[in-house]
Amino acid sequence: VSTQSTGICFLLVECYLCTYQTEDAAMVLYYLDKQFTGAKEPLTPELHRARMHQYRTRLYAQQRCLKACKREIKNVLTVSGTTASSLFLKSEFEYLRSNFKKSCKLLNSSPKTCPSKENIPTLYYNNFGCMHFKMKKYNLGALYLSQALEANCKAVKALPRGSNSSTVYSVNHYYQLLYNYGILLLHTGQPNAAFNCLTEAASVYTRNPRLWLRIAECAIGVCREHREASPPAHSNTVKCIVGSGAYRKTILNTSFQQQTKRISADLVNAGPTPTLTYAVLCLSNSLDLLPPGSESVKCLPAAPVKDPSELRASVLCKLAYVWLELGDPLQAIKPAQSLIEQDTAPVHLRLLGCIYAAEANILMDKTYEATCCLSRDLVERIKHSSSTAHGELEGGEEDNSEITSTIILNSVALHCMKRDLNKAKRILVQHLSTLRDDEHPLQATMLLVYIELRQGNTENALSILKQQQCS
Repeated sequence: VSTQSTGICFLLVECYLCTYQTEDAAMVLYYLDKQFTGAKEPLTPELHRARMHQYRTRLYAQQRCLKACKREIKNVLTVSGTTASSLFLKSEFEYLRSNFKKSCKLLNSSPKTCPSKENIPTLYYNNFGCMHFKMKKYNLGALYLSQALEANCKAVKALPRGSNSSTVYSVNHYYQLLYNYGILLLHTGQPNAAFNCLTEAASVYTRNPRLWLRIAECAIGVCREHREASPPAHSNTVKCIVGSGAYRKTILNTSFQQQTKRISADLVNAGPTPTLTYAVLCLSNSLDLLPPGSESVKCLPAAPVKDPSELRASVLCKLAYVWLELGDPLQAIKPAQSLIEQDTAPVHLRLLGCIYAAEANILMDKTYEATCCLSRDLVERIKHSSSTAHGELEGGEEDNSEITSTIILNSVALHCMKRDLNKAKRILVQHLSTLRDDEHPLQATMLLVYIELRQGNTENALSILKQQQCS
């Protein structure tokens, strides 16, 4: 095997591993191993042996074959010694085992320079940021990623003029770092800064459906911040107050739709700004990039998603939410219904789909369809089908019970709208009997007061209010 062909094969393995094409990388490594071992004379110098073991370690790490990965790491340490590359690989192995303390210790003990001219400080800070992300220490992880970006900028500036593209590529990790930094900023509650990072990263990773979902989440977070910072000056429920004294009356709104429907032309001209209109475009991109079946989908620079059903469910859920916020229930009903019908989706997302579908139907004055979306039979069927498909309920029992409680209260409110007060009261009392007194939500109490007042039971309504005030 010539030196040139060996270098080409190693470059091909590197490309395959960087793009998470593990099967192709394994085939090239198998070919190299066969060529080296089948030669009449030993053609494997120490450098080639070390690279073979390093590539196998990375391959097994991506395939999550931890036993084989541990065996190859021992070979790497035997051949190469405690170099920066070998210690980084061992640190990644401990990271995959969720042994974060040992992983941090290995990173701290690694040399700060590398003969292969890799950008060690950048990789060091990036790996620390990823580990703190896994430990749910998002602010500290964001700090490490910001240091990684600074180290990357210094390393690129330190390159001599006229450096070839391969040298620049081995040193510059700007867009990968920007992607990681944006994800961490989103988890730290800084959606505006995260939006700027992720939109810049999207100019390179245009075919990553999960990245477009995260950008949409940033836009939704920014809009929520603006809404919370400037609350409405008056209640959306109360239209006006007329009269005075004993003749004073409160006029309630009869329309539930508070926002004007956006025209579709706005979507065409929407630029990269953190608005709900741009979030629709991002979510539509994400949905178009997902395969129709359950085959894996690439999400560079991150690992591919083997089963995109949960990712698709998240996109549909947020798309229904955004359309409702934009005041277009006709567009919102489509992703909400698709989410309900997706048997492989997590149960908590399907239950949210029921809530969004019911709200969209109410806005279109379709009370019967809204009642069907909130029916107990549908909720139980969703729980049963999801638990059968996955073995257990996703999202946690606490999250599912909270969403189920919201569905019940919305169903009660819907029966009140239909003036079926007896059934509404029966459902509400039955639901409250399953909760402790300190667990009664305020919405349930107000619904019960409303029903009592509509039925003429003023004393019961006052008693409930006094009891709520005391508690």
